[in-house]
Amino acid sequence: MKMQNKNKKGFTLVEMILSLAIICIIGGVIAGICVSISDSFSTTYNIDDSTDYAILYANGFENSFLKETQGTTGESGDTWKWYVTPTGGVPILTVVDNEGTIGPVFEPNFISTHSGDSKWDVRMFYKFDTTTKCVNYKIFIKDNYSRSHYVYSYEGSFWVPRFTERAKQNGVEDTREIRVSGDSMVRATFRNTYGWTEDECDSISGLMDGDYKSVIEYTWG
Repeated sequence: MKMQNKNKKGFTLVEMILSLAIICIIGGVIAGICVSISDSFSTTYNIDDSTDYAILYANGFENSFLKETQGTTGESGDTWKWYVTPTGGVPILTVVDNEGTIGPVFEPNFISTHSGDSKWDVRMFYKFDTTTKCVNYKIFIKDNYSRSHYVYSYEGSFWVPRFTERAKQNGVEDTREIRVSGDSMVRATFRNTYGWTEDECDSISGLMDGDYKSVIEYTWG
């Protein structure tokens, strides 16, 4: 009696190559989706985080500024100054009071990178409208960590109430003053003073205004 062997033929080389190709394609699609989700999460997180810090800087500045301009004590010539600390270290919103004492208005606790740089590089610029008695400011927050060369920008304004009226009450209307000084909000400041790259400067070139300065001052009448 003859035994009949069954055909035990396996995959051909072509079939194996096609299978591997399909697996690679599927793997690539899945990897792309994962990267896209990760980038989307990182972008959303950075937008939310930078917005939170911009609000803290803005609120700190507005509250501190209005506290002094609405105050009732002082002597002629007393001056207060607000600015974000120069390059190097964590950018602290600082005020110099009428006695020359330097103190923080808002000092953030940023995440640091492996190089020791702060997560965010923050710059504030100010402009005072003498007609409307409004203080305008712009905040630029540059990402030093996960999205290099990317800059988030925010701006706001607030009215200084009873500024003229308070001056009249004290009889010193002509000497009560708000003005801006320091570095102008122009490319040379960002490039040469702050050390930003050309790409970073390009990203905010449409927002630059030389009338904005890096320091705002209030002088008691």
